[in-house]
Amino acid sequence: MTYSAKPIDDNLRKIIDEIEAKNPNLSVLAARQFCYSLYQNRVEITIKEPREFNVLEEFIIRAGIEFDPPPTEDELASILGLDTIFIRSTTKNLRTLQTLSATSPITVSSEGRSFYEKGSVPQPPYSVNIYAISDPLNQKLIFQSEPLNDVSLNLPDLAKFVNIDHTDTNISCLPLAEIQQSIQASGLGFHIPEEGKIVTACRVVGANQIISKEISIFVFFNVLEDKLSIQLRNGKQILESASSWLESLQAEGKISLQALCELSDETINFERQAILNQKNSDESDSPDQFILQHTKPQMQEQKKTKKPRKNL
Repeated sequence: MTYSAKPIDDNLRKIIDEIEAKNPNLSVLAARQFCYSLYQNRVEITIKEPREFNVLEEFIIRAGIEFDPPPTEDELASILGLDTIFIRSTTKNLRTLQTLSATSPITVSSEGRSFYEKGSVPQPPYSVNIYAISDPLNQKLIFQSEPLNDVSLNLPDLAKFVNIDHTDTNISCLPLAEIQQSIQASGLGFHIPEEGKIVTACRVVGANQIISKEISIFVFFNVLEDKLSIQLRNGKQILESASSWLESLQAEGKISLQALCELSDETINFERQAILNQKNSDESDSPDQFILQHTKPQMQEQKKTKKPRKNL
């Protein structure tokens, strides 16, 4: 059956050519485009991360640890030959960061000693607005710096053919650890625990927005395995989990390929038989098969005419 006769959307013909060229054992029986809904929220995350000590901070903490007895701010200013105002301003900032105890002389806290060993001090937390996107088809929560554009898609809604759980993920109710993991997996660089950069809070600050997302469904026949398979793709990316889910629904009779892809059982059987016949024809015309077919009769003839050896 030619492309024109198969239920294949025009926009997918190029990628089909690429798939079949790379996988000679696969034949595309149907390829359709659909859309489904994503849910987008603007969220505010709070981030805490360290920075390196400056020279004066490092000297003050070092003096608090190594001097016995620890110096007062005035004594340290005298030792360094600096105006006391610079020392007091820096120690005030270090106390705000809980690196120094709120006492005099200069006393380094246990947390401050830990920071000193790492060579860094925590900065005041700061906030960033990003976008949380809930994907019900792939059952994922992803984060990105820029919002998705809401583009009108003139495509059939996949939810009319498949029961997709459109319950929006309530981000406000998610454990912080789960949000941290999703932000880290999104690769935004806001949550990097090994570098001391931690997301400490997340709250929704924008209204929920529904975004239409394009998706493609392919129905393949594998001639080697004599097997039908269904695959969902986002462009060239194969959606493994969603593909397995759709295949299981089809195997359980919960979805119809006729309704989904205009692919009837009669068409599938016809295509399957045509592909298998073509495979067998190609094998019989192969050089190896030709040599085998013409060599076998000659070998049998030689066996018939071969004279028995005489015993000496």
